[in-house]
Amino acid sequence: MKRLVQTFHDRFGILPPEGMLPTGPLRPFDGAAMLVGSEVAHAHGVALAQAEIGPFLRSAPEGYLLVGFWGHGVQSHAFYYVRVDAHSRVYFRLPHGGVYMDNERAAERIRVFLTRYFAIEPQLRAQTTSFVAVDAMGEARYRLVGKDGTTVELDHSLLVDAAFEERFAPLLPSP
Repeated sequence: MKRLVQTFHDRFGILPPEGMLPTGPLRPFDGAAMLVGSEVAHAHGVALAQAEIGPFLRSAPEGYLLVGFWGHGVQSHAFYYVRVDAHSRVYFRLPHGGVYMDNERAAERIRVFLTRYFAIEPQLRAQTTSFVAVDAMGEARYRLVGKDGTTVELDHSLLVDAAFEERFAPLLPSP
């Protein structure tokens, strides 16, 4: 996992935000990609292509965690953060690393997105009964169910503006 943390820092200019990585070990997947995962992820398998996200979200078991970098071809490369727990299903496939991408701009967007997401996630856990957060190569689906029954649904990516507090305001305590 040290290699993943170093690569994350090298590409995005920050260490993984607090709450992103577990304190326990993650094991690398075989192959040239830099992907690590929980034992549950190794047993269940990976879902890396866009068409696999829906079936994955319906079937992935609790304890699933996959983090890292993977791509195919010259342009379809991404940073992955995929997690399933009792409260949430999160699938981030954020574009970065393709030959023709503006990778500096992509890195800045990912840095802001992940920093803001993991800063607000503790509030989301406290204020919701469940949430799904999918942001994958420009396509997205967010569905959050508040403890009072309020539901927030979005179907657009937050990678470019990362305005989580604004978008999820109906579920958050007033400042």
